[in-house]
Amino acid sequence: MNIKLFFIVLFIATMGYSQYTWTDAVVTLKNGTVLTGEAQIPMQNKGIGSLVKFKERVKFRKEKGGKKTKHDIKNVKEISFNITYKEKIDGKRVEKTRIAKYVPVVYKKKRKKDVACFMEEIVIGTVSLYGRSVNAQGSIGPMSQAGTNIPMYHNFWMSHNEFYVQKNNEQATLINQVSLSKAFKKRAAEYFKSCPSVVTKVEAKELKKSDLKEIVELYNENCG
Repeated sequence: MNIKLFFIVLFIATMGYSQYTWTDAVVTLKNGTVLTGEAQIPMQNKGIGSLVKFKERVKFRKEKGGKKTKHDIKNVKEISFNITYKEKIDGKRVEKTRIAKYVPVVYKKKRKKDVACFMEEIVIGTVSLYGRSVNAQGSIGPMSQAGTNIPMYHNFWMSHNEFYVQKNNEQATLINQVSLSKAFKKRAAEYFKSCPSVVTKVEAKELKKSDLKEIVELYNENCG
């Protein structure tokens, strides 16, 4: 790796952590331990940044300045982030909160070891929909609130730039992301081919990639 590329990668790797701060959260481990305080998860890189990979884990501390502990994804059951944001209502900015639940989701099944990452639950059913945000070189990433490690939503699930669908305990399938947006109709029609009511609407462009949540809910209602 030449020196110029090294510093570019180093900058992206640093950015992957420095732009995020701690968020109020409850971390539940698989052994039953419940940790209440602040948590942080790394945002993975794509594009040139993919040369640097972060370990999929959550960092936890009880309070600002407190002792930090690190928990590998294989030991984590779920993370519930308490996100504070402001929404404009009747011309005034009103502070609100919402819970973003992140769970380990397997997106690659390998002979020796399954590969999982933290994703937010969007729809849970026969087909579940999950979202995650990555630092994607050359694309516009999700908005963040006050530098937190969880994207700013204003109640819009589409703030993520990667979406995965998963049937039962199968490997999750990438259904949409910025670089794949042009082929969404074809991928969606193929994935939901067992449900004519969904395929018909997708192929007629009545339901598009911006309606992914509705597509999954329609599948679960009619064909799940």
